[in-house]
Amino acid sequence: MADDPRNILIIKPSSLGDVATALPMLSDLHAKFPKAKIDWMIHPSLTALVQGHEHLHRLLSFDRKKLSAWWFKPAAFKLFRDLLKRLRSANYDCVIDAQGLFRSGFFTRITGAKTCIGFASAREGATLAYTHTVKLPEGGKSMVSVNRMRALLGPLGITPTLRAQAMIPLQPEAAARAKVLLSNIRPVILIPGARWDTKRWPIERYTDIARKLLERNELVVLLGSPDEKKLCDQMVASLTNQQATTTNLRNLAGTTSLAEMIALLDRAKLVIGNDSGPLHVAVALNKPTVSIYGPTSPAFVGPYEQLENVLRHDVSCHPCRRKECDHHSCMQGVPVELVWEKTKKVASFT
Repeated sequence: MADDPRNILIIKPSSLGDVATALPMLSDLHAKFPKAKIDWMIHPSLTALVQGHEHLHRLLSFDRKKLSAWWFKPAAFKLFRDLLKRLRSANYDCVIDAQGLFRSGFFTRITGAKTCIGFASAREGATLAYTHTVKLPEGGKSMVSVNRMRALLGPLGITPTLRAQAMIPLQPEAAARAKVLLSNIRPVILIPGARWDTKRWPIERYTDIARKLLERNELVVLLGSPDEKKLCDQMVASLTNQQATTTNLRNLAGTTSLAEMIALLDRAKLVIGNDSGPLHVAVALNKPTVSIYGPTSPAFVGPYEQLENVLRHDVSCHPCRRKECDHHSCMQGVPVELVWEKTKKVASFT
């Protein structure tokens, strides 16, 4: 590039884990171009991940569900028109499309930026919007998400060598509530859910881990989305039936905002979970994790710089990336004892 970019846009609207793993790009860009203003297009439900980030100039809201009705709903058409106006008037020098789909490519092209960057493997014709494409070795199959996202900065002369820094900001009110909920104690947080059923380690085994932690008098917190509350309620009921002492158990699944979840994870001494968005948020917060992987490849979507803490059972069909399965052998093959031994090691339990 002849001149340093003054206005940069990152397009990465979703999902939770994907945004968390893309966050280090903000720090990388600021380090290279400290005077540049960096904006981020994101789904409104995920703004807590980036709101108040010291290297972020402005957020652009992209609600796909609302905007999808632009062609027959006047209100949606107005939102769509206003978004296009903002993209055109921002005078972006550079746009980084980290989503790689038709709609993100469309918005990239609309900006009129001279430098438009995206993956060579982007789908749905998105590459037609780019001036520079990034081709990853072996399609990025041996690169975790954080490193793939940072590779997008190559056309800008940025080759990251330092450890990735996500720097997720904490919202003051959420941080204050987390402190109250945890009585100022650092908990072990369990996240037994995942968006795919095939990614879920059996809930009975999470219950066994929770019981072992409670026997050690650890503060145990269960986190999850409203859809995953039933799973966590099942754990509580099972522990109660086993007459386990649940004084130090906090079931917060389905009761926290994203900002509060982030604040709770920030206070954790250890996070145990499946391949899920909250797990990657914990990693971005530099929290030690123990993760159980099944149909997905840790080499591709594993926790950044914590692959040694990933537990999985090798099966011939791995990685299938299937959302449905009739045997779940990859997850069923991970025993409680293996997870517990790893938990004791990572948490430095004696």
